[in-house]
Amino acid sequence: MKKRFYTFALILCGFILHGQKEYKGKVINAETGEPIPFVNIGIIEKGIGTVSDEEGLFYLSLEKNEVEETTKVLFSALGFKSLNIQISKIPLAYDKYPIFRMEPSNIELNEVVVSNKQGRFITDVIGYKNYGEKSFGYWKDQVALGGELATKIYAKTGLRRLEKFQFEVFDNPSDSLLLRVNIYDDDGVQGLPKTNLNTSNNNILITVKRDDKIVWVDLKPYDIYTQDDFIVSLELLKVYGEKKLGLILMAAFNQFGSYRKYASQDKWELITQQNMAYSLETSFMVSEKMAQRFEKKEVRKKQKERTISGFTLNKGRMISGVEVINNRTNEQVFTDEKGRYTIAAKKKDRVVFKKSGFKTIWLTVDNELTKNIVLKSN
Repeated sequence: MKKRFYTFALILCGFILHGQKEYKGKVINAETGEPIPFVNIGIIEKGIGTVSDEEGLFYLSLEKNEVEETTKVLFSALGFKSLNIQISKIPLAYDKYPIFRMEPSNIELNEVVVSNKQGRFITDVIGYKNYGEKSFGYWKDQVALGGELATKIYAKTGLRRLEKFQFEVFDNPSDSLLLRVNIYDDDGVQGLPKTNLNTSNNNILITVKRDDKIVWVDLKPYDIYTQDDFIVSLELLKVYGEKKLGLILMAAFNQFGSYRKYASQDKWELITQQNMAYSLETSFMVSEKMAQRFEKKEVRKKQKERTISGFTLNKGRMISGVEVINNRTNEQVFTDEKGRYTIAAKKKDRVVFKKSGFKTIWLTVDNELTKNIVLKSN
């Protein structure tokens, strides 16, 4: 059977408006007066939206006569009650920022699951990886702030704590990007994202720098639990630098589904049956018997593991402290003081070598067990 390659794009285009109305303001905590950063602001399901910045400031441009005077603008943020304000009641101020106050919502504690079954948590990696396929998802041009790219994660039913989230960057021309990680239940219409499972009231923020290839996000501080399938998204909050947005992410061949939003408060839509290369390290509750069976299987697997080793060099000098990651297993090691590394890897595994000050190197493993890596300075 001929191998097929799939490429799909998330193209979130900004609006070129004429005769615009420029709405702006500052969103603050009604109780403390402190600014609220990264509030989603927009007209529901219209592709018109933005996100407040670190100081709670926002700009929202509308084409004249684009919406009716009775149209409402929705303000929503983790830990706060949503605001619905009729657009005719939003002042058009040119020399100041009108204040918008949001009331804190009651803190909702995570559901406590009680069971009389004997069991414990084991490490379970779920999600999808790219194994060298020419498959991508990308944001192009001037994406509207609040635009999201999401993928459904299929998981066994049972109590699961999310520990780490990983995604892969193929290219990022911007100096850096500020993204928000959102975890949703698939309880929307036809399985679309709806309820945000992050009940910590704290945003999961990550800055992606130009040379980042594999990006890890620590989810432990947010104490997020799931019971079955869920959806993970990356949301654009800010672009740093003068270059236009052109973030290209790795995708996978799994056929389950990815979704997009064009802007804050826009509607979700299924864009492909293919998945983004989003993966998660989780703790999964299993019976004691299953946990023991899993541990024995892991021991046997390690005994049979094939390893590659070698040195990392620059201009004939051994380089220590280089981060070495197997993209399939997520195993991470560092080169020692002599620049030597050893890592488990099968044929066709992709291994990344990265260290500040040097260009990131990707290695596709072949039959050779010794691989010396020559690093180039940035």
